[in-house]
Amino acid sequence: MPLNPPPRDANGVVIPHDHEGILPNDGIIRRASKQHVIFDPKIEGNRLSSSLFEPSSGHNGGLSVDLQSQIEEAGLIATDFVTNPPFIGSIRFIACQLREEGFKVGYDPILNQPNLQDNPYHGEVWGNFSKAKKKRLFQLCSWFVPIEKVSIQ
Repeated sequence: MPLNPPPRDANGVVIPHDHEGILPNDGIIRRASKQHVIFDPKIEGNRLSSSLFEPSSGHNGGLSVDLQSQIEEAGLIATDFVTNPPFIGSIRFIACQLREEGFKVGYDPILNQPNLQDNPYHGEVWGNFSKAKKKRLFQLCSWFVPIEKVSIQ
């Protein structure tokens, strides 16, 4: 079922919200690029960096995500949809896990924006991305599209 439009401020910017159409068990996908992979001498290998959980700057900036249910309801293969340059892998959360950690999970479609590819399945996660919360996010996520020879934590 298509999602209702998100709330917007007077400038048309999406207001942080918990979208009622994003259900508790819905998959929330965060894409990862090579920039999110670092070498960790403690594990003598590569792992994902906490920079993966840096929200966008700017007014109402959140963590850019893709909404798995909406992608699949459109008849697309979610793993293919979220894997395109520069994104080489992705991790997945369940919406209720993020909400239980105090985050808001909302809908923020990207449509007709200059220099951005349309993504009607785009969402945002808003909240406090402290060092402790980032550590917790690594514990909660799982690979959606694994990056070869890279560990989550």
